[in-house]
Amino acid sequence: MYKIYIIEDDATISKLIVEHLSKYQFACYTVQQFNRIVEEFQAIQPHLVVMDINLPTYDGYFWSRKIRQLSTCPIIIVSARVNDIDQVYGIENGADDFITKPFSLDVFMAKVNGLIRRTYGEYASSDSNSITITNTTLNPDTVRLHTEEHESLLTLKEMQLSKLLFEAYPKVVSRQKLLSAIWDDESFVEENTLSVNIGRLRKKFEAIQSRLEIKTIRGLGYQLVEAEE
Repeated sequence: MYKIYIIEDDATISKLIVEHLSKYQFACYTVQQFNRIVEEFQAIQPHLVVMDINLPTYDGYFWSRKIRQLSTCPIIIVSARVNDIDQVYGIENGADDFITKPFSLDVFMAKVNGLIRRTYGEYASSDSNSITITNTTLNPDTVRLHTEEHESLLTLKEMQLSKLLFEAYPKVVSRQKLLSAIWDDESFVEENTLSVNIGRLRKKFEAIQSRLEIKTIRGLGYQLVEAEE
């Protein structure tokens, strides 16, 4: 049974999420102390986190960063904030997806099930072989991108995007292929979600001093190339 950790301060919404997830045999855990989210996360060891942004003490962005330092567990942000910048900031701080309130429970369940399948189920990566191009290695088993002296922990979607780009190198990977491979139903994907994930991944290539970069091929998709000196 998959465990879901729900970090939401609205008791009505939290109860609604718990009741709906429980119908599909998920084990639900709701936050008990908002200043001890990391400790609760470590005790529960959930398979997925549902995170609100507006929380007591620290916001959901803060806790997403803290969790991401410990785990690649998928994080879905559920928030009433509807601005693009909030969605971008959520993804940049470690979230794998963003749902705006009020939301459809069908869409919510599709996103939860999709992330569970991608991370632990039938679509989870079983390739234990790392891939090295120039000075950069992608290791799917440890979910890390590294050079000889530096490494970066990836989120689930960053790892999946990296794997597609590494395997296709030096060919272009279309936006459609990336969307189809990473998200189960593209109709549930915010328009800028792929671009935000690619942008965050670019920063990680830079942080480890990779000689590779992700190039945008307008009208086609993205291409992994060796950076120009």
